[in-house]
Amino acid sequence: MKRFVLAAILLSTAACGGGEGRPAKDPSDAAAIAAQVRAFGELEDEILRDLATIDSRVARRAHINPREEDLRRVSMAAMLREDPTVAVVEGAIDPFSFDARTRGLDAVRAKVAKVPRDLPATAEGLTERPALERELLERLVEEEAVRLDEERLLPRSASALVRAVVEGWRPAKTPKDLEEQDRWLSRRLGELGRSLKDDSSSGAPTMDLVRARELDDALDALEHATPGMIKTMQELVRIREALEAQGARPTATKHSEWTDVARRAKAHLGAIGAPEELERELGAVATKLRAEAEKALAAVDLKQDALTTRLAPLLFPDRECVNAIPGSRIRSMAAPPERTPACLLRHVVASAQDETARAIALVAMHDHVVVAQWALAVATGAATLDQAQSKHRLLSLPTPDVAARLERIALARPVAAIGAGEAVRILVKGDAAARANAWSRLGDLPLDLAARELAAAPNK
Repeated sequence: MKRFVLAAILLSTAACGGGEGRPAKDPSDAAAIAAQVRAFGELEDEILRDLATIDSRVARRAHINPREEDLRRVSMAAMLREDPTVAVVEGAIDPFSFDARTRGLDAVRAKVAKVPRDLPATAEGLTERPALERELLERLVEEEAVRLDEERLLPRSASALVRAVVEGWRPAKTPKDLEEQDRWLSRRLGELGRSLKDDSSSGAPTMDLVRARELDDALDALEHATPGMIKTMQELVRIREALEAQGARPTATKHSEWTDVARRAKAHLGAIGAPEELERELGAVATKLRAEAEKALAAVDLKQDALTTRLAPLLFPDRECVNAIPGSRIRSMAAPPERTPACLLRHVVASAQDETARAIALVAMHDHVVVAQWALAVATGAATLDQAQSKHRLLSLPTPDVAARLERIALARPVAAIGAGEAVRILVKGDAAARANAWSRLGDLPLDLAARELAAAPNK
């Protein structure tokens, strides 16, 4: 099969194959329950492979290499309807193939609906917690559906789509492969560039200056990954020219995007409550942590320069976060971008072994809450970013490059920023280090489920 296929590939909306798990007739029948759980495990594997074929980012998070049979399964109806917008890259649907991704997710939903809702809470030697795993599987599919809806909104979603291309990039092995890569990528970048030019009249949200800078950073990474691709370089030049025009726009004024942000937060984090309540709670946590952090810093006599240096790699770093959880495919996945800062932060808190490390962890938690406060204020239209920064101040006094990164996180990735603040709020409800370690033993899961599981655990 060619690595790049710009052709009529349609994801089937039929739920095919997959060993449907059925409830045991007698709950006391251990053999029947075990068979039910095994059947669920088989269907779960197929669903995860489908998701990995629909979106290569899921493949990387789940450490799945889609097979040709997986692509055939999810493209069963390929010849029944032509779709010139679809591209297949390295055995997976490319991120710009929005309609194909939609059809694939619809098919996956149909499969998830076949999974019994009365799976047992535990199953020794099999899926560790089948009922929880089913809940997480359903949530995972809905998360990806919400991500797809967000990514349809070009040019606002451009940086996420470009990062998706970079993350999955594999250098061409032959001149023919290089030509096919160039043809595919230049086409997609052309679509992105046209969305920038049409931004004022398309109905899509305007790309502000910070999001334009975030896209420019993503394009830098793409340019480094794609040498020798002439058509692609031409499109990159056109996009950069359009981005320069974005810089002439006036500074963003206050406006609310909370309806959209809250919808995405509910999918990726869980219900987070009304913004007024969230503002009060984050404020209380920030005040508490500032006092504790200042006291801890005074006790270890850590100078400001050293603190700034130690904190720089801990504040919203750009790297994967994962915990291997035996018996759970989903909780062993790398966290999605919306939960990665929360995941990395709890690792920092869990690993703080001495007084200096604990003081730094307190500052890191405080500053993650502050960035969450910035994001909340901007997303609700309560303040501009400058106004929010004046009201909610960091302890770390970051260097300009780190400060710019935190500003982009607050404005362009508000769900990730708020998620980190919410994670801190969960951690400080008890012994933060103990709760962080307990959370790591749970693995990645939405924050509302993490809070539920931690509340059920003894002494956590």
